[in-house]
Amino acid sequence: MRNRALRVSALRITPPSPGDQDRGLVAFLKFRVGGIELDGVTLRRRRDGRLAICYPSRRDARGRRHPFVRFGEAERRSVERQVLEILGAEVSP
Repeated sequence: MRNRALRVSALRITPPSPGDQDRGLVAFLKFRVGGIELDGVTLRRRRDGRLAICYPSRRDARGRRHPFVRFGEAERRSVERQVLEILGAEVSP
């Protein structure tokens, strides 16, 4: 099977409230990957200062997380790199 690259487009950014910023939330994101629209995605700053994209999930009765979207490792890195590149282009002067 041929690996098809995922392309990120139509990125929309919503700033968080000041209280959420204090907990590391940088922005709420909505974007398309291929033909699928992802909403409820967050951009967070980790304790080590790196930015991370977090996808929505639900918790079961035992407290385990179950993500609504699950990419393979290479696809996850590609999507993250593209989103951060787009954000960098929008944020830089």
